[in-house]
Amino acid sequence: MGIYLLSLSHKTTPLEIRSLFAYSEETKEKVLEGLLASGWVDEAVVLSTCNRTEIYCHAADSGKEPAMQVLKVMEQEAIRAAKAEAAEDIGRYFLRYYGRQAVHHLFQVAAGLDSMVIGEDQILGQVKQAHDFSHERGYCRSYLNTLFRDAVTGAKKVKTDTGLSKTPISTAGLAIRAAEERLGGLRGKKLMILGATGRIGGIVLKNVQQVAELEIYVTTRSRTSLEKLGHGLRYQAVPYEERYSWLDKMDVVVSATASPHYTLTAHGLRKHLKTDKERVFLDLAVPPDIEKVSMPGFWYYNIEDMAELARQNNERKLAEVPLAGRIIEEYENQYDKWLLYRDNQNCMEEWKSIILQDISEKGAEAAVSRLLYQLREAGTVEEVEHFLAMLDKANGEERKAARQRPVPAKKKQPSEPKAYFPLFFDMKYKRVLVAGAGKIAARRAEALAAFGAEVQVVAPSGSGQMEQLAAQGMVRWEKRCFVPEDVSGCDMVIAATDDAQINRQIIRCCRERQILANHAGDKSQCDFYFPGVAREGSLVVGVTASGKDHKLASEVTGRLQSWLKQFVRG
Repeated sequence: MGIYLLSLSHKTTPLEIRSLFAYSEETKEKVLEGLLASGWVDEAVVLSTCNRTEIYCHAADSGKEPAMQVLKVMEQEAIRAAKAEAAEDIGRYFLRYYGRQAVHHLFQVAAGLDSMVIGEDQILGQVKQAHDFSHERGYCRSYLNTLFRDAVTGAKKVKTDTGLSKTPISTAGLAIRAAEERLGGLRGKKLMILGATGRIGGIVLKNVQQVAELEIYVTTRSRTSLEKLGHGLRYQAVPYEERYSWLDKMDVVVSATASPHYTLTAHGLRKHLKTDKERVFLDLAVPPDIEKVSMPGFWYYNIEDMAELARQNNERKLAEVPLAGRIIEEYENQYDKWLLYRDNQNCMEEWKSIILQDISEKGAEAAVSRLLYQLREAGTVEEVEHFLAMLDKANGEERKAARQRPVPAKKKQPSEPKAYFPLFFDMKYKRVLVAGAGKIAARRAEALAAFGAEVQVVAPSGSGQMEQLAAQGMVRWEKRCFVPEDVSGCDMVIAATDDAQINRQIIRCCRERQILANHAGDKSQCDFYFPGVAREGSLVVGVTASGKDHKLASEVTGRLQSWLKQFVRG
């Protein structure tokens, strides 16, 4: 298994070292470029947050010595990008993982099980953003794409099925709690956020909206970036260059920028803090934003000071960890099996050809008997026992499914034409595979993405419409041919290639895995139809003629859309 991981985290690395590896987007891209240019790595993703910097790579699995060389190259690129070559013995802080250990670690991280605050919600978005960053720039493909997709899907399942996120508290939330405890509450206080348009600053801004009579001030280097803040939030904007002159009025100051330099220096603090009162400064940046200063009433907390608060919060969540671990294990096993099949695809294709030839020449029964005989002769007793146990398990599940399948009762044929029952799905975060990138595929992809689905397109080439959707970030497009493993972990699949045989293969793969599928060119192979959609705000109407009269459905949809605009707005 050629998955590699180099990790620095809050668990083993002090803040001053982590600060060196707090990569900007430009630096992350340099790391990715360097890794692939080395010739040792063919895919890479960099995850950089306030509490960890991790580099995930895929390389051909060629034994122990090359594996050590891959990790060495990863370490060299990480240190070079951090400009930390002169730092003494910095390599001792790195944790190095390979194979299943690396896979397991990512699943733990994505689910928030390795976070300072167990079950925190921020990390899942950060993992997804790290994958998107690499994928959009062409630094990761099949191996890491599938790994990160499965890790994100598993993490969502943990958040849905356990209590870890029922009362989510992030590092930002803990920081606000520390300020409340120090000042006896925030009601009637004044709070300023430096970097409110960033990820952490934005969370702080939303968290403090519920505090009554709290005066909230925000500032950022770019005034235009304040437009990114959500509508309806309560705050007053302060010009960044005037931030020091506002400090003396504040009771709480939060800084969470991505600046490589201090946003508030010790000199500036001493000069502008005149009033004798208690103030709390929350430094949530890595590297730190606020230069610590010794002054009466000056209370300073940084990322590392959150550890004790996090420990207390984690104790209440530990009971949910075993269940989360079992869920994660299921998704890890799913990826391990996908990887095993992916790495042995050529071998399986050869066997498939042999079996099909045997069936053609000798018949199905003789071909199956020959295969079982060859497996028996090639394996050890333990291997054969294991193989037979797997056959029995698979056969048992098939028998169970057959027993549970209802026997259709004979009914009088309805006099009305066949029609389909409408259902409305919550498509947010649903994984949808679209095989093909022509005009029909693009229309299907755009419709699903508009309702929040995560759309993955697989096709070697396609239409300008699909190119535009990919450029806008509405879909992810891997320009290659479909392989059966692509449907793994999907909630829905659209077969819309220009090859009828491939479309049939896709539908067959979905049937085997009980995945909902739509064949764009054969309505008899569809589990569902795409309706005409008329939408106005949260009101959605779907129209179908059950696959018989597309023109009628389109005309009715258009009339409904016009009527909805008048009805809802009128």
